[in-house]
Amino acid sequence: MKNSIATLTVSVAILFLYCSCVAPETPAPSVDLLLINARLVDGTGAVYDGATIAINGDRIESIVQGPGPFESATEIDLQGKTVLPGLINTHIHIGTLGRFEDQETLNQYLSNDLPADLEEYLAHGITSIKSTGDIPEAFIPVRERIERGELRGPRLFLAGPVLSAPGGHPGASVYRNNAWLRELSSRELTTEQEARTEVRQLAALGVDAIKLVYHGSTDDAKPYMLAPGMPIRKISPKVMESIIAEAHSLGLPVTAHTAELEDAMAVLEAGCDGLEHGVTRSLIEDETLGALLLEKNAFYGPTLSGYINQNPGMADTLFPNVKRLAEQGVRMVLGTDGGPARGGSGLDTLKELELMVKAGLTPQQAIQAGTRNAAQLLGKLHELGTVEAGKLADLLVVDGDPLADISVIHKIELVIKNGSIVVDNR
Repeated sequence: MKNSIATLTVSVAILFLYCSCVAPETPAPSVDLLLINARLVDGTGAVYDGATIAINGDRIESIVQGPGPFESATEIDLQGKTVLPGLINTHIHIGTLGRFEDQETLNQYLSNDLPADLEEYLAHGITSIKSTGDIPEAFIPVRERIERGELRGPRLFLAGPVLSAPGGHPGASVYRNNAWLRELSSRELTTEQEARTEVRQLAALGVDAIKLVYHGSTDDAKPYMLAPGMPIRKISPKVMESIIAEAHSLGLPVTAHTAELEDAMAVLEAGCDGLEHGVTRSLIEDETLGALLLEKNAFYGPTLSGYINQNPGMADTLFPNVKRLAEQGVRMVLGTDGGPARGGSGLDTLKELELMVKAGLTPQQAIQAGTRNAAQLLGKLHELGTVEAGKLADLLVVDGDPLADISVIHKIELVIKNGSIVVDNR
């Protein structure tokens, strides 16, 4: 009996060993798109060589260093290439800046020129843009068409019309000769109640953020000249504070156009989330502004290309200011203050990264300004701005290493938005 039991035990063991040897291997997980052998600059500050990035649908499924346990019908070997998060330009003007004369020319733009303008952003690796002065009734439908996949283009965020003072910028400057565009693209506010009502109306329309202008003079006896013969007025401190408070009560971030140090300090003290342009008319002489930006957890968007394209001499002021703030640890964000009407903000976005490096940022800091920091400013860091598992698969692939030479950013190989290849220059 004992011999029978022993024989049966051995037989079962042999059978188990045999089954283990011949059992089929578990198939590798299948994904929609597999990027292998990539140098990854992920936006968080980390860098990986030989990374494998697995993409399923519109999301990043997994990132591993070295070969990954995946298979895909679409596998791309990126040896010698660098993967970055898709770029985010936080300060453009979609279709405004005097481009339209009336409703007819606006309709013609939307039908004829808009698709090419949006493609121009994608072609330069920009997968998200924020318009900081626009006509929401015209461009909210554009945002929705992009979201539904009916129109190719970067993800679009809208601030709606600029909130300013009667006789302020941009109404009395950029739009001074076009009453129709002035009325649609700016709101000229006098009282605190007007400010709160306007913010509520814009929130109801569906804007993503609010932009105000705090630049000019509140004293008619002391006019402030934006340019020779062009005085501009500034909203009162109470109106400015009301805009910020109302926007925050509705969950909307607020950025402010400033140029003077005292104005930049005032809007930050009121709780503004970021500066558009910042300090442009004087050198920052001490650490006070940087300390306040850090205390308020706010962002600084210098829009270098928007100024230097028109007046290269402004680099003598703008570069030292950016360098001083960056050395303090202030979070910079990428913006160009341009648009297709100014010759193409796609190319300017890449030039902005180069200008930031010339101003004193490291290539890593410049890249983070156009990825992680920009996503934080938009309130979208949980989905955009870094290459991490679970986030939307917005990626830029360039030939070379932009951390060694930021100009490599122009050598675009692939642009991926929502997990789909939208630009392929291989």
